[in-house]
Amino acid sequence: MNTFTPSSTRSFPVPISVTRYKTILYHLAVWIGYYLYEAAYVLGVKIPFPHPIDSLFQFSLYACVVYAHSEWLFPKLFITKRYKVYTVSVIGLLIGYIIARYLVTLLLLRLHVPLLIPVLSFRIIASYGILRGVLFYTYSLAYAYMSYAIRVQKQLRMQEHQLRVQERGLLEADIAFLKSQINPHFLFNALNFLYAQVYPLSEPTAKSVLLLSDIMRYALNEGGEHGKVMLDKEIQHLRNYVALNQLRFGHKLQVQLQVEGSTQFLLILPLVLITFVENCFKHGELFDAAYPVLVQVRVQENQLTFFTSNRKHGGPVEHSTGIGIDNTRRRLAAIYPGRHQLTVHDTPESYATHLTLSL
Repeated sequence: MNTFTPSSTRSFPVPISVTRYKTILYHLAVWIGYYLYEAAYVLGVKIPFPHPIDSLFQFSLYACVVYAHSEWLFPKLFITKRYKVYTVSVIGLLIGYIIARYLVTLLLLRLHVPLLIPVLSFRIIASYGILRGVLFYTYSLAYAYMSYAIRVQKQLRMQEHQLRVQERGLLEADIAFLKSQINPHFLFNALNFLYAQVYPLSEPTAKSVLLLSDIMRYALNEGGEHGKVMLDKEIQHLRNYVALNQLRFGHKLQVQLQVEGSTQFLLILPLVLITFVENCFKHGELFDAAYPVLVQVRVQENQLTFFTSNRKHGGPVEHSTGIGIDNTRRRLAAIYPGRHQLTVHDTPESYATHLTLSL
């Protein structure tokens, strides 16, 4: 029996997006602008600044307070309504900031670096640190609220856009269905009439009409209450399709349809498997006994494994129903998210599909 191994895939490094760089530059610009504002207007310092190293360290601590709160404490604790833990964490953050500011001041004094407040008094540093810490906590809170509001608005707009796209797609599908719809009652009556008229003259032809009637009935009446059908019916649809084509070509087609395992009491999305079988008939070599078209259905508990393989070229060219592999991918992704895997192996000589599905 033929085996199928999915082709290897290559992974490529994903570069940091331009948006990420822009965000970093925006934040740097804001901090530089605020630094210039404080130095020039609040402290009355003229350029060049007399305490560049001290200012660099202090603003680094301010940034730590702002981003630790806005990127972690606020979204992880406040948004999730863990208010007690959030309050304790904010107090801990401010205490950590005061201690870090004291240690930085101690280090810079020992290195004889000019300081804005050249006093090694924990009380003074703590008092000043509380004021600055609360100030930048307030800035961080405002920034976090605005970022959260903008993010929520973007998500809402995206969801609304996706909903409109889905509604438009459903509307287009409904219109296409109405345009192509044939009155099933008239169709089946006509097929039954043909069957009754042809049967006395040619039993094989009558059988073909009966198979065609079953195929059309299944296709037009697809889907039960939950949009799914019994797996038995889906497999019987495959058998009918193969049998009809065998009658058409005098049982000369080299097609093997194999079913293993119990298929009872299982539901599946209708007209999913037939797409791959139609593809075999459309593009495959159908008359070479050395390379027959292979269709395998295996069921183990609730796990379905479906496999098709065929050599390309030769044989009659069949037209598919128009569902297509791409449409089948979308249907599987919508109904079985995270519960299916579809692999297509396409070479100049052969074509194979391998589908695993949790029913």
